[in-house]
Amino acid sequence: MLPDADPVALLNAFLTAHAQGHHAPVQLYARGEELLERLRAAPPRDPSWGRFLVALGQIAANHLDDPQAASRHFLLALTSVHHHGDHQAAVAAGYNQGVLQEARGSRMHARTAYAAAAKEGFRLGAVGAPTLAAASRAVRLWFEEHEMLNDEHATLAKQAWLGWLRLRIVNPAELSPELTDELGCQLCALLLPEDHPAALAGAWRAWPPHALGEGWSDDLPACRRELFLAAAEAADRHLADEGPSPGAPYRLLASKV
Repeated sequence: MLPDADPVALLNAFLTAHAQGHHAPVQLYARGEELLERLRAAPPRDPSWGRFLVALGQIAANHLDDPQAASRHFLLALTSVHHHGDHQAAVAAGYNQGVLQEARGSRMHARTAYAAAAKEGFRLGAVGAPTLAAASRAVRLWFEEHEMLNDEHATLAKQAWLGWLRLRIVNPAELSPELTDELGCQLCALLLPEDHPAALAGAWRAWPPHALGEGWSDDLPACRRELFLAAAEAADRHLADEGPSPGAPYRLLASKV
C-alpha cells in the first residue's frame, strides 16, 4: 500500500525506481497503477506527472506486453500536457505511440503518430532526442513508402537535422547511437551531393525551413561547421563502400568555416 506522502514525492520516487531499472517491473507497475488511481482525479500540476505517465506506459509496453494499457498512458501524457507542462514528456508519449503502432505493423498510424509528436515538439521548442527521433522515424516511414519526400516530411527532415546539429554542440550526451545513425543515414540519402561535396552548403541553404527557433539558423557559421562535421561522420559510416575516406572532403570544408 502506498504511503501517505506528498504526491510529487511519490511520483519522483516511482521515476527514480524506473530510471534505475527496478528489478521487479511487474511490481513497480502495480504500484504505479495504484498511484495513478490515487491521483487521477486531481493530478499535481508538475512535470513529474507527465514523466510518470510515460514511464508507466513504457513498463506496460516493454515488460507486460500490454500495448493497450501502454497506449492509454501515453495518450493521457500527451493530452494532459497543458496540466503537467512537460513538453518533452508529451513528445516522448507521442513517439512511444508511434513505436507501438509500428510494432503492430500499422505503419500509416505509426507515421502519423511520429509526425504529430515531432511537429508538437518543434512547435513548443522541445527540441530534444524524442522530437528528433519522432521526426526521423516519420521521414523514414514516408520515404520507404513513397521513395520521395513531400513538403511535410521534407520540413521534418530539415528541422530534425537542425535540431541534431544544435544538440551535437550543446548536449551531445542526449544523442543515442541509434538516433545519430538514423539521422546520419538520412543525411547521406537525402542531402549529401553524389559527386561534389562542396555543393553541400548550397543544397543545405536551399532546403527550407532555415531556422529552428530564435538564434539557430542554417546560415550560422557554427551550424555550417557542425553540418560538415556531421556529414563527414555520416559519410564514413554509411558511404564506406563508395571509396576510401568518403568523409574527408567534409572535414576539409569544416576546417575552412
